Amino acid sequence: MNERTLYKLDKAILILIFCLSIYTPFLIGIIQDDKIVSGVEKRNLAKFPLPPESLKAFSEYPEGFNTYYSDHFGYREVLTKVYFKLVNKLGGKTSVDDVTIGQDGWLFLGSIKPGYQGYNDPIGDAINVNLFTENELKDFARSIVTIKNWLSNKGIEYVYVIAPNKHTIYFENLPKYISKQNNKSSTDQLVEYLQEHTDVTVVDLRQSLLDEKKKHQVYFKTDTHWNQHGANVAQFEIMKRIKPLFPEQIVPFLLDNNQFKILHRGGGDLAGFAKIENIKEDNPQPVFEAGCTPVNETPDIKARETHTMVCETQELNAVIFRDSFFTALQPYFSRQFHRSTYIWEKMNYTSLIKYVEQETPDIVIDEVVERSLPYTPSSALFKSIP
Repeated sequence: MNERTLYKLDKAILILIFCLSIYTPFLIGIIQDDKIVSGVEKRNLAKFPLPPESLKAFSEYPEGFNTYYSDHFGYREVLTKVYFKLVNKLGGKTSVDDVTIGQDGWLFLGSIKPGYQGYNDPIGDAINVNLFTENELKDFARSIVTIKNWLSNKGIEYVYVIAPNKHTIYFENLPKYISKQNNKSSTDQLVEYLQEHTDVTVVDLRQSLLDEKKKHQVYFKTDTHWNQHGANVAQFEIMKRIKPLFPEQIVPFLLDNNQFKILHRGGGDLAGFAKIENIKEDNPQPVFEAGCTPVNETPDIKARETHTMVCETQELNAVIFRDSFFTALQPYFSRQFHRSTYIWEKMNYTSLIKYVEQETPDIVIDEVVERSLPYTPSSALFKSIP
């Protein structure tokens, strides 16, 4: 076989390989049955678009078909799994992996990547795949009732507060390919179980924030947290639940529109994770026109360190176990209590005993962000309490 023939044969083989690599996924995609859900990406796959019945639908049909084909070409599931493994081996994890880019400029914490568990998997929370077992719910109830009863025996009230994930309040701004996999979330499970089986005061803020978002934006687009419009509603709902416990000493207040000044800020924590620059967001700030001005008992201490705010005109003392969501609530709560002690950690036996003895509070508030669910309080907490 002469050199010219070999050259032509090489070219033919190369063309054949190229055609196979191009057309095999297409042909396999035609032959195989369409999957409904991607097991690798934990999401529903696009459906075949309906035949267009209007000019507008006709113009949108190519995009719909492209989305469908992108989700259903042959070997897609296998290739996607290989891609994720390759990226993890070559690049390792970066903070960009912790951000999902939603619609209209909204950013969300978490990822649909297989095996992702960062920040307690908030996307998994959003699609209702991170759930309690029945035994976990029983253990949680037993723990929280033990805490409440122990405090009650000391004349101290106890309130459990769940701060919703942004995904819960703005689910419609997540990417369109993300959809719920179960009817109930872990928060639904927990709230329903505690309400049915315990007498613990549980504050579920979801519906109040969903109602308020019809009037104001209640979370930052580029940050994990609620803004001050959201915090205003959240604190009001919490205080309304606390008021029956201290009917003569707590007066819930809700700031009006004219009690906010609109400032601006750069991108939030999620924009930083995703390395997105040159962002500006509205940043409403409350203007408190009446009441005391709380004073930090240790003014040089950092915000994340335990500290106490003092408001001389109030009478009640509060100990508050909190996370980052309580930062925006603090200016409101510090005006409702004589001493408000803020402890930035999940409640534990050692800290509970310490601050109950130190502060002699009238109430202990236990605030947790929704993405920390499902979890069961450490058995050491309630087993150690007499």
